Amino acid sequence: VLRDLLAEPRKHLAIHERGKIHLVPIEAVLFMRAELKYITVRTAEREYLLEESLASLETEFAARFVRIHRNCLVAKEAVEGFEKGGDEGESGWMVKLKNLDELLAISRRQQHIVKEFS
Repeated sequence: VLRDLLAEPRKHLAIHERGKIHLVPIEAVLFMRAELKYITVRTAEREYLLEESLASLETEFAARFVRIHRNCLVAKEAVEGFEKGGDEGESGWMVKLKNLDELLAISRRQQHIVKEFS
């Protein structure tokens, strides 16, 4: 694809919604999570649905995002901290993002990122 030949990653994600195209600045994105065949793109204001693969987004924006789970990338600059705990007695780590109340689970395989941020 032409995008693969470009040296610079995109500055915006073009998100199609009800006959409109929203240009969401990459620096506004807090996290991207794969859900079925769509990616939920979360900003401080709202969520958008994007039809791209998480793997291609991870490759393109590797300098800005880190994978915390097989289905989730978070913006490195948005990480506020980490909390121990989780649902149903899990003792794994959760990531807390700036400007967002939601905690995101870090998979066991990705627990090393907690140390990398420390």
